[in-house]
Amino acid sequence: MPFRKLEAPSLKELFVRELRDDILSGALAVGVKLPPERELAQRMGVSRAVINGGIRELVRTGFVEVVPRKGTFVVDYKRRGRMETLTAVIEYNNGHLDPVMLSSIYEVRTTIERHLAELAARRSDPGDLAELRGQLGTIATTEDLKALAEATAEFYHLLAIASGNIIYPLNIQAYRPLYVALFRRVYERSTREERVRQLTTLCEHLEAGNAEAAASTVSAIIDWGRSIVMDGAEQSGVVT
Repeated sequence: MPFRKLEAPSLKELFVRELRDDILSGALAVGVKLPPERELAQRMGVSRAVINGGIRELVRTGFVEVVPRKGTFVVDYKRRGRMETLTAVIEYNNGHLDPVMLSSIYEVRTTIERHLAELAARRSDPGDLAELRGQLGTIATTEDLKALAEATAEFYHLLAIASGNIIYPLNIQAYRPLYVALFRRVYERSTREERVRQLTTLCEHLEAGNAEAAASTVSAIIDWGRSIVMDGAEQSGVVT
């Protein structure tokens, strides 16, 4: 049986997680002013340096803002956030998202990935296709859940490279934490074999240069994953 190294989160990470979860749950509403750093440090039993570093991280990820001479305020992460914010939302409450958020994510994925598949079918060279097949082999033989999700995310990165568009690989890399989180949810409720079968079909269409079939296959894969994740959200009792 494989055993993974256990790593305890730092005090700063615990502080960030605590405030982030309070914001996402609504316990700390948009516009609320946080207590001064010294007071927060006393209340939470940590150093002021921990609080200061945590506040900077929350600012960076779009959950709070520091207004000079006024204080630190909770902001609307939907307006101020960035990719790291979306990853935090995915990880919140063990990955259970409300249906509106999930629907938005999958709408974006469908638009991007269909185009990736179409371009890759038209532009990919034998080297690109060999890399995709190699990564498919990695997916087929990876047992660890997190590593499996990472390997699947890398397949989509290679698909972006095969598209010949120089921006798409950067885009997919920016989305990687989101992809990994979603793929992990899918693998928790489905089989690796089904994903391998789907991606094998996609590779066959890419190798045949059939852009329409490749795009349709990608749409089917996304719809399949979406139904699994959405069912999980509904079963958890998450509502909008």
